[in-house]
Amino acid sequence: MKELVFVNARTGIPTKNSSYNTHIYKLCDKAGIKHFCMHALRHTYATRAIERGVNPKALQKLLGHASLQVTMDTYVHVTDDSMLLAVRQYEGKASNTTLGA
Repeated sequence: MKELVFVNARTGIPTKNSSYNTHIYKLCDKAGIKHFCMHALRHTYATRAIERGVNPKALQKLLGHASLQVTMDTYVHVTDDSMLLAVRQYEGKASNTTLGA
């Protein structure tokens, strides 16, 4: 249990996912945005990590997956910006180009 990130301080057992979602939903309501669940943050993290050049094998380990395929197929999503960057890289125009420019 010591290696877990979210442990109930009183009981010492892992905190339930529903507890996070309840808090996230309240924050979403306060911010006036659409509800999302805690697990969505994991998908966002994985996608943004790949976009920023994190080594896929390192990301696999960070997410705790046994196979790279699970990491890439399940958690890494292609965004419009990443597609545009891929096209620019192919065209040789991405060396100092920012997305959306």
